[in-house]
Amino acid sequence: MIDFHTHVFPEKIAQRSVSVLAEKAGIKPYTDGTPSDLRRHAKESGVSLAVVLPVITREDQFDSIFRFACKINEENDTLFSFGAVYPGDQDLKDRLKLIKEYGLKGIKIHPDYHGIDLSDDRTMELIYEAAALDLVISVHAGVDIGIPDPVRSTPQMALRIINEIGPEKMILAHTGGWKLWDDVEGLLVGKAVYFDISFTDGYIDPGQWKRIIVNHGTDKILFGSDSPWSSEDKTAEAIYKLGLSAKDNLNIFENTAKKLLNIDQGNI
Repeated sequence: MIDFHTHVFPEKIAQRSVSVLAEKAGIKPYTDGTPSDLRRHAKESGVSLAVVLPVITREDQFDSIFRFACKINEENDTLFSFGAVYPGDQDLKDRLKLIKEYGLKGIKIHPDYHGIDLSDDRTMELIYEAAALDLVISVHAGVDIGIPDPVRSTPQMALRIINEIGPEKMILAHTGGWKLWDDVEGLLVGKAVYFDISFTDGYIDPGQWKRIIVNHGTDKILFGSDSPWSSEDKTAEAIYKLGLSAKDNLNIFENTAKKLLNIDQGNI
């Protein structure tokens, strides 16, 4: 089982960071936000690989996030971290090349924490250049529970990127757009884009969730927990309860992720 959507923080700031974010969102975390606790929870949940998605909020955070990501990956164990580049960064191309060179395999984009819309020219440039390097692009999609207004990553914005850029490895988190699932069904289902199913259980009608997953095609669906904000075992249980076929479950929990990451048996 591969979890394609997790978050961790350096040990010295994890407690404070998780506490602040939890209070802001009004939710209780399932881990303490440290790499060690995510490793523990992943193992208990039967997860063989957890993809860490760092969120950058300022251009000057690149170096520290990059170093932290590389340190995680040097452990060569349950966790594998992507990188992050701030939209509009004056060194954007060089930093993406560095991420590619060091084998981080992808980037995380979070328009709400950037304070820049997904359809902004700066974000569009970042996606274009990342796609040109064959990097995986994981995008926060829909409403952010801690920053609900304005919504900076809508299905309409995502559709523009699909039509104008056509990135082959773009993932829209939270089943295509948190709490905007009617628009996801109307605009994005069936399009050339991946969805992860993180932080969806309990917020969406199960019938609509299953319909989106099946109609979009499980070869474009990824298991994700959004740890520490939801648990891997709880999310996995919710997927099994949808009553999908064994083949569909295998795609969601393993095959689609392996294809995107170009890995065999969970080994990066």
